[in-house]
Amino acid sequence: MNTVPVVLWRLLIAASATTGVLLAAIQYDVWWTALSQLASIAVAVSYVGLAWREPASPWLRGALASLMLLVSLAFIPMQHGNLWDPYSVFEHLLTPALVVADFLLVGRNQHRVRWWHPLTWLVPPAAYLAWYVGGDLGVYAALDLGAPSLFLQRITLLVALVLVTGFALFELGRRRQPVAVGALVSADAHDPALAGARSR
Repeated sequence: MNTVPVVLWRLLIAASATTGVLLAAIQYDVWWTALSQLASIAVAVSYVGLAWREPASPWLRGALASLMLLVSLAFIPMQHGNLWDPYSVFEHLLTPALVVADFLLVGRNQHRVRWWHPLTWLVPPAAYLAWYVGGDLGVYAALDLGAPSLFLQRITLLVALVLVTGFALFELGRRRQPVAVGALVSADAHDPALAGARSR
């Protein structure tokens, strides 16, 4: 079970993601085909669970951080002047920042991240890409299936973006060593002042 501050923090992240989706649903008739909304739904659902219990592996939090960085960093050059729309502020700025901050600054399992995790973090965006191509979604003007050469170039750039940000998360995550509770208890036991305070 997480501490109360962590529970509240992660419920805040879930609320931010949910708010972005709700605002997008109000603004657009068809909103469920964009990666931004789908990624926010994934964050909202996942962080409700992560608020109560953190798994031993950081894979899920890392995958969500990598996905939200893709959503944020890819949207900025591709956006059509709606970065400051209310839904967009949540989906492309606030929620990504909160998710990345959670992975880097909160929690106890980042040090368990593995070198191959960033490679597997490609799976969620790859699944969306398969749907995008197979369903001919045409959500993004910058990803026009009618221009195959340009489409492949931009997909290559997006894959590189996911890998670069993923390995950056890996490098920063593995350096964050948790404080060993056992070590603190042992230190207290050898501190006369603390030992005396505990005995009162």
